[in-house]
This record gives sequence, structure tokens and C-alpha cells, in this order.
Amino acid sequence: MTGIDVFTPKRSNRTGSQSNPHPFTEFPLIVASGLGRSGTTVLRNCLCAHPRIAGFNLESNYIFDLMRAADQNLEFEDRVKNMPVKEAAYWSMHQQLLLNLFWPTDQWADGEDAKAISTYSMLDPRAAIGLKKSFSQVAICYIIRDGIEVVSSYLSFPAFKDMTFEQICRLWALRHDMYQFADKHPHVFLFRYEWLQERQKFKDQLSQALAFVGLSYDIECELPLQTIYHPTVFAGESKQAASDISRRKERWRCWSQQQRDEFVVFCGEAMKAQGYDIPWD
Repeated sequence: MTGIDVFTPKRSNRTGSQSNPHPFTEFPLIVASGLGRSGTTVLRNCLCAHPRIAGFNLESNYIFDLMRAADQNLEFEDRVKNMPVKEAAYWSMHQQLLLNLFWPTDQWADGEDAKAISTYSMLDPRAAIGLKKSFSQVAICYIIRDGIEVVSSYLSFPAFKDMTFEQICRLWALRHDMYQFADKHPHVFLFRYEWLQERQKFKDQLSQALAFVGLSYDIECELPLQTIYHPTVFAGESKQAASDISRRKERWRCWSQQQRDEFVVFCGEAMKAQGYDIPWD
């Protein structure tokens, strides 16, 4: 990053948000993230079920947009030179903006028992970097899932009926960057969808993420694990097969040969890196 040291306070750095900071300003932030159809719903529900977490349990991808743009903005030296605040204030203002948008003080009167806050947002490495700069204490819980299952789920979900097979494959492969990012940053905790079948692994990782921000694991976090969210029936399979999580990786058998070839081209490298097999290759 260039030009950061040229921030100059042309006018007072005091703003309304800084002189009267949000009550959650010093709270750790926990962000659930992942590509849709990868288990993001159950992950964020587990986090928000914790009695000491004030959770904004809705998709809030504005966080992705804002944090990504905020970090990218600092790459332009002319913008940095014209910034009327120092870098620390720049990120503090973004923090206060997100807090006031998603945890408005008039709606969180019962937040006195909270020790941390949590929300969901799609993330890429740039957005994740912005979050880390805005919130000194942040834990990102990122969930991944076998590309075969994700692509098949997208194909069978009505909301994505206008996407082509290639577009879906590219979308899954694009988020391989967060898998790589997680491997290099201790504040990012990687979850796997298949751990929903091996609950102890899921709970152990959740416990580590909570401990990272000073929270003890609570049994309330396990309640959302009792439900399978957003079940889909893929073309060519029975409802019984669709309800069995362990059989969803077999959905490739319903793909055409052309689709299998495209999947290998666009997703093969990421599948291998993430430890997933391509059974027909």
C-alpha cells in the first residue's frame, strides 16, 4: 500500500461519532462468511445463539462493499493526499458507520449483557483486510463446501435459475481466495460444511473462534445444528436422497459430460487445494 504516511489533518479529526462513540466500539466483532449455499446460515445462527453476543443475524453484504472500497481507496496516492483525516481516524469512522447502521443504539437496549457483536457478510481478502483495520478485535468464521455440492445447490435453487453452469463454477472458484487468506491469518477460522455431519469438529472450531475474542463456548450455540437449512432437490434425485447431506456430493452423476468438463476447467485446481476429490476425473 502506498502513500499512507501522507495523511494530513487539514481540519479537526473530531466528528460526531468520535466524540460520542457507539457503545459497542470496544467490543470484539465476529463475522460469519462464506459463499452462499455453503452453510452460512447455520454458521451465523450458531454464533448469534451465544447469550453474550449481540448478533445482527441477517445478510449484510454492504459490509463487503464498504470495507473493500475503503481498503482499495487507499491505493490511490492522490486520494490519500486529499484525505482530511489521518489513517486511524479514517478506519475509526468506518467502524462507527457500520456499528450505527447494524447495531443502532435505540434498538439494542438489552445489549448490556453482551460482550461481543456478530454479523454476516460475504468477504474477499480485501474486505477482510478492511474489517481488520476498522475493528482491532475481529474473528472471521469462514465456511467452505465441496464445489460439486455448491454448484449443484445453485442449479437447483430458484433464485439462481438465470445463472449458467459456467457462471456458477466461476463463482465458487473465485472464493478460493478466502481459503488461501484463512491459511495465512490467525484471526480467520475455517469451517467445512461436512463438519455438520461430524459435529464435534464444528463445535471445536467454533469454540476456538469464540475464545479468540474472549468468549467461552456456550451450549446454546449447538441448537441451530439440529436443523438442516435450505434443503434442495436436484434434478434427477429423490427427496430422500436430497435430505441426506452425505449423498449430496453424488449429484455430479446428474450432470452432463460437458458440465463435468467445465467444472474441471474452472474448479479443478481449487478443489484439489481445498482437499476435495473430483470423482470422475
